[in-house]
Amino acid sequence: MKRLLVIEDGTEYAEFARLFLAADFEIEAVSTAKDALAALTARAADALLIDLRFERAAPEDLVGDLAGTAARLFSGDRARALRYLKDQQGALVLGELRAAGFAQPAVFIHDLPPRRLANLRQLYGDVAAIPSFDAAALRVALGAA
Repeated sequence: MKRLLVIEDGTEYAEFARLFLAADFEIEAVSTAKDALAALTARAADALLIDLRFERAAPEDLVGDLAGTAARLFSGDRARALRYLKDQQGALVLGELRAAGFAQPAVFIHDLPPRRLANLRQLYGDVAAIPSFDAAALRVALGAA
């Protein structure tokens, strides 16, 4: 059976996957880049389902340089930089996974503009996005249909 690694700061993605994809995938869920790296190192996954926004994550669990982001993008405003890191966390986590050599197909459930999706593909390879929690579309994006 194929294995799907779900990376999110809550439980809704994993719950959705377990409800609609359990016949095709063994599903494991983690909540940080560190845990995702450990899970993939311990046992390969066939695909990744990644939340884009990590609104509930603790700052210490986020990937990214808060101080550097604040200085570079937000004139030193750490609150805005933290919001940015949380809003972009899924892409940052994917970057960490790709840098560590993990190239599994990755899917975001988010209505990404075509240019943003193209940029993610240019940076990170096999990346797809579906605009909503649509089981049929997710199965296609994950290659289970």
